[in-house]
Amino acid sequence: MTSALHFPALHRTHPRGWINDPNGIMRVDGRWHVYFQYNPYSARHEQIHWGHVSSADLAHWREEPMGPVPREGEADSGGCWSGVGLLDRGPGGRPDGAGVPTLVYSAVDGVDNALSRVVVARTDRGLQQLVDPGRVVAEVPDIPGLIGVRDPFVFEFEGRRWAIQGAGIQSDEHVAPVILLYSCDEIEHWEYVGELLRGDHPVAAQHAPAELWECPQLVQVGERWVLMLSLWYRPEMVARSTVQVNYLVGDLVAAPGGSPRFEPDGGGRVDQGPDFYAPQAVVDAEQGRVLMWGWSWEGLARTQDETDEQGWSGCLTFPRELGLEGDRLVARFPAELRALRGEPLDIARGQGVEAQVDLPAPFRAEVAIQGPATVEQIRGDGRVESLAVHDGGDAAVMIDGGILELLPAASTSSTVRLYPAEGDVIRVRGALVDGWLLGG
Repeated sequence: MTSALHFPALHRTHPRGWINDPNGIMRVDGRWHVYFQYNPYSARHEQIHWGHVSSADLAHWREEPMGPVPREGEADSGGCWSGVGLLDRGPGGRPDGAGVPTLVYSAVDGVDNALSRVVVARTDRGLQQLVDPGRVVAEVPDIPGLIGVRDPFVFEFEGRRWAIQGAGIQSDEHVAPVILLYSCDEIEHWEYVGELLRGDHPVAAQHAPAELWECPQLVQVGERWVLMLSLWYRPEMVARSTVQVNYLVGDLVAAPGGSPRFEPDGGGRVDQGPDFYAPQAVVDAEQGRVLMWGWSWEGLARTQDETDEQGWSGCLTFPRELGLEGDRLVARFPAELRALRGEPLDIARGQGVEAQVDLPAPFRAEVAIQGPATVEQIRGDGRVESLAVHDGGDAAVMIDGGILELLPAASTSSTVRLYPAEGDVIRVRGALVDGWLLGG
């Protein structure tokens, strides 16, 4: 393990290589499997494979054999980009009904990576190796003005299986985001059936403006449907647009012919950031909840030279359990993460509700909050930098080396990357009620 003070030792990362989007998340035979975009050769976004870890408790993870990797001469020769995992019970599924672990992903050829094809691959039951290395199930749809299509997501609606992809369509000088819809009752046979949602829908235009929607995630949270969208623009329009994820909340209704149509009536930010993108959501049917992981890449102020020197880049957030407060999407840490708690923190109590705890680097701690609070980084030379501010109500903050996750119970989460030096201190002050050191 790297000795860097900002290394997120409890999060999913590697001491070598590049990590981005979480992918292929599924629970199989009592064990969670999480894949992710991974370049084992450098701290740069290139030669993308699927890394793979698993856990029985969401808190302790072990590295597993990789999933899909680029194959020379195949549709994914340029990289195996984002997608999902599922237990396929369709034709060819196990006779006991348990399903076959199946990976569905964007295949890029290294020539025109904006226009990806969909590949389906299958693993053995233990997810130790690919037993079917992958075949194309959806070509690039023939849509005039299509500038990009990627990131398949599979869901069920009224007894049938459907899939969506994020896309962008150009008309004159204007580029609008679109969610493309496919039927895929048989996972190896996809049929393009039209659009689930267009960016010119007034609610979508207000709450999720973009040129292309990446990594669409469509899940039912309580009685409503939530569509999470990573907002993307062409580099000539926005140099680094991949820093914001918004959501739309609404209803999924059957259109004429039975295909679903999404009718949003509200929306907002999934995470205030600034270091959060491309989340993946998965329905945990056993626990009756929706879990989500996000990608937290190196902070905007971090240079490529600094990242190259450290030899690794990016990590996944802790898993989060999603909920709705009215129409606001909120998140909390799953109860399973309590297994990471160690010794109680020594919280200094002041007058009234004011309390304070100072954490030396490397910072690994959880703090429970019931009211206004502030998280600051105090540099060795005395400079104070604000990392996060919580306005009030219940919240939890977890800090692991170079990543801070603040999850308020009734408002929007925040994810921040930080880069401590020797002698730096994290100070959490305000309405603190409890806290623990975190360990493995």
